[in-house]
Amino acid sequence: MATFTYIARDPQGNSLRGQLAAATPAEAARLLRREGKFPIELKEHAAAPVETAPGSRRVRKVEVIYFATQMAVMVETGVPIADALDGIIRQTDPGAFRRVLTDLLERVEAGTPLSEALARHRKVFTPLFINLVRASEMSGRLGETLGHIAAYLTRQREIASKVRGAFVYPIILVLMSVGMVVFLMTYLLPKFLVIYRGRTALLPTPTRILIVVSDALTGYWAFWLGGLLLLTGAAILFLRTASGRRTRDWLALHLPLVGRMFHKALITRALHTLGTLIDSGVSVLDAVAITKRITGNQYFAELWDKVDADLQRGQQLSGPLYGSALFPRPVVQMIEAGERSGSVGPVMKRICAFMEEDLNTSIQHTTRLIEPIMIVILGSVVGAIAIALLLPIFTMSKIVGH
Repeated sequence: MATFTYIARDPQGNSLRGQLAAATPAEAARLLRREGKFPIELKEHAAAPVETAPGSRRVRKVEVIYFATQMAVMVETGVPIADALDGIIRQTDPGAFRRVLTDLLERVEAGTPLSEALARHRKVFTPLFINLVRASEMSGRLGETLGHIAAYLTRQREIASKVRGAFVYPIILVLMSVGMVVFLMTYLLPKFLVIYRGRTALLPTPTRILIVVSDALTGYWAFWLGGLLLLTGAAILFLRTASGRRTRDWLALHLPLVGRMFHKALITRALHTLGTLIDSGVSVLDAVAITKRITGNQYFAELWDKVDADLQRGQQLSGPLYGSALFPRPVVQMIEAGERSGSVGPVMKRICAFMEEDLNTSIQHTTRLIEPIMIVILGSVVGAIAIALLLPIFTMSKIVGH
């Protein structure tokens, strides 16, 4: 539960200032309007440091998934929340996550709702996790909701793993290629090119270029290494800025081959999140606010900002999506059909299943294309080096004669 500082007006037009607690900005605005206040400005208050257990940053996602799965089974079978937490703590190895679970147990035994106890550890439990638990506490479907959370986190982990896996082989191939070329140019070629020293003017142009490059790499290796480190540091610093993150997000959506795959992964993640939240009883406004926070791409975050603003003006979810190039029109049409039938959550889950299948196909297609491209590039580089070395052999008599 976050704290928001607001500026609002009452029905008489008087300016009001204050603070209130709410899960999201949309919920804070609704609470103000319910009190007869019209919000003008709403900012999340800089809260006191969250009482997160030491080392909680090192909690692995798989531990959270196992926790949600175990809690779902025990709560659904009638085990009290405190007893369920105690049982999971006994099975958890000492470490960061066990300290988090111990803190949860202490707070629950003191009468704190589970959702509020989870909110004390926002670096471990995502806003989606916390808000789904909060909604389930109101509806009395905690066990079922925890099962949905475990399924959601598992699917998101699988999707992320597939996307990362699509780049493992190409990255390894690139590193090996660069390493092999550097080895050839700095160690092997200088020994081989000794026979051509003193006759540079008679050598073919490709061979002369090869000698220049090899000399530059071996004679100024410290300069090249320092330049590489400096360039890497500058790139890291740039990516930490707003412009750098925006550039990175634009490239992720527009790079050849991989851009479409990233695009589909972001759509799949957004729809899966929205569908899970809405189907679990979270309001559409809160679901959109949570989706915006976990999207991982500024262009999609801006789209969800527009969706949130239009929803607060009474428009439907599909309206702003129609005007965006980020969502395929057929997907938006299916969302609109779900709105008309009053079954947005189930419809989104069906769309998500279709998009996941499309994403899997895209990952396989991208992998099949990247591998031969990298092999061709590597073969071309090595072949060019070999040709540049062998060309003088065809004119050896001319070189020896001089």
